[in-house]
Amino acid sequence: MNRIGRKRARGVSIAEAAASLTLLLPLMMTILFVVLEASYAYLIKTSLNEAAREAGRDLSVAYGQDASIAGNRTLEDAQVFDTIRITNMVNNSAQFSEPVWNTSSSPPTVTVGVTYTSGQYGLPTFPNPDPLGLSGQLTISASSTYRLE
Repeated sequence: MNRIGRKRARGVSIAEAAASLTLLLPLMMTILFVVLEASYAYLIKTSLNEAAREAGRDLSVAYGQDASIAGNRTLEDAQVFDTIRITNMVNNSAQFSEPVWNTSSSPPTVTVGVTYTSGQYGLPTFPNPDPLGLSGQLTISASSTYRLE
């Protein structure tokens, strides 16, 4: 191959590399964004599961010490929900649903739920950035049931 042919081949390979990067780079960035956001959603769900388990366990113990806590949201907040915080996951006692006390079952149980609603209670918006406008509609929830002591 002569000198001009080599320069032309090098120019063609540079043009092909630029064209492939133009197509592949946005695709790779999109895949990376989706993987990171899915990982963050999994982290939120795991944290909510932990908070719900902790609240259920604490409510069960509190019921064993004072049965008047059942159905008294003020006591539930003061003794349990106000103490459970996970940074940017559980910021407020209002994220916990009303516990369901099933004292007539065998064994008696309490079920508690917790919800992450994007942008509420000082929580960060999720996903961020939000190109599809999903953050106002996105809710992640978890619940846990514990036997009363």
